[in-house]
Amino acid sequence: MTARQLLQHRLANQQLIHPAFTTAPELVKWCGAIQAQDYEMSKWAVGMRLPESNSQDIEKCIAAGELIRTHVLRPTWHLVHPADIRWMLLLSGPYIEQAMGTYNRKLELDEKVFRKSNKVLEKALKGGRELTRTALAAALQEANIPTNDLRMNFLLIKAELDMVICNGGKQDKHITYALFDERVPATPSIPREEALANLALRYFNSHGPATLKDFAGWSGLPVTAARQGLQLIKDQLLVDTVAGLEYYHPSSSPEKNNTREVLLLPNYDEYLVAYKDREVMLNGQHPGLESRDGNPLFSNIILVRGAVAGTWKRTIKKKEIVMDMYPSTPLNKTLQSGLEKEITRFRQFMRLE
Repeated sequence: MTARQLLQHRLANQQLIHPAFTTAPELVKWCGAIQAQDYEMSKWAVGMRLPESNSQDIEKCIAAGELIRTHVLRPTWHLVHPADIRWMLLLSGPYIEQAMGTYNRKLELDEKVFRKSNKVLEKALKGGRELTRTALAAALQEANIPTNDLRMNFLLIKAELDMVICNGGKQDKHITYALFDERVPATPSIPREEALANLALRYFNSHGPATLKDFAGWSGLPVTAARQGLQLIKDQLLVDTVAGLEYYHPSSSPEKNNTREVLLLPNYDEYLVAYKDREVMLNGQHPGLESRDGNPLFSNIILVRGAVAGTWKRTIKKKEIVMDMYPSTPLNKTLQSGLEKEITRFRQFMRLE
C-alpha cells in the first residue's frame, strides 16, 4: 500500500467520500465517537459526512438525546451514540480518573466531595430540567461546594464519568446539562473483553488504515489494553506495511473515483486528531500547523486528496458567515472549483444559501 492509497482508504472509511449513512446517529455509531469540544464545528464534522444534512438536523439529534455529548475516551468532549456511551464510559472511565488524580488532589477534590456534588447536580436536574453551567455552579456554591479555579471543570467531568450528567439541548446560545439516566436508555452491561473488542473494531473499521499506536492515542487506553483489543479482532482486518509501520484496516476497498478532491475539515476533526502520526497527511510541508509539541491540529483544514493543503476560518456576523481561505500553495482551476463547491456546501449546511 502506498501513502496515497492509505489516504484514499481513510477518506472512504471516514465517510468523507461516498458516504454510506443517512442519519447522524448511524454515522456516529459507525465512527465510535466524534470529537466535539468545539460544539458548533462538531456539527459540521457530522454533517459533512451526511448528504443533504444541515446544522439544524444535527442540533435536533443532540437536543433529543439521539446523540450524547459528554467526556469520554482521552478524555475530551465527544458525540457518542446513546447505545454505546455506557460501555464506553465503563471501559475508559478508570483510566481517565487515574489521569485526573493529580489535579483532584491539588484542588482538594476527593470521593466525599464528589459524592456530595453529584447529589447536588442530580437534585438540580431531576425531572427533565436542563440547566447551564452557570446555574449548576450556583447550585453547588449554595451547597458550600466551591467552584473556583478549575474545580468546576473537574466536578462536572467526574459527574459525567459517573454517568450522573451529560449535555442536554441548547437554551438560546447556551449549552445545558441534563441527567444522564433521563437521556440515555438503560443498556445491558458487557464484559470488559467484549468492550475492548467493540471499541477496537469500531475504530479500525471507521478510521483505518491505522496503527496500534493510533488506536491507543484515540481511545485513551494504555498500549497493553489497546493491543489486547486489537488482538481480539485482528482476524477481521487486513494489515499493510507503509514506511515500516503496520496499518490495520477493513477488507473492503474504496471506490477509485473521488469527485470530492477538496474538503473543508473543521477543527478537531476525526480525520486529523484520531492518529498519533500525521506525517502522511502533512507530508512534512506544514510544520507550522502542528501545535504544542505534536498535539492535534487545532485549525480548520483545507484537505486536498487526503493531504493538508492549508487552513480556513469563518467569521460569524449578524446575517452572514465570512469565510477566508488560506491555501498553503496556489490551487489549479480544478481544485479551486472544488474549493468553491465546498464553500457553497458549508453555507448550505449552515442554511445561508
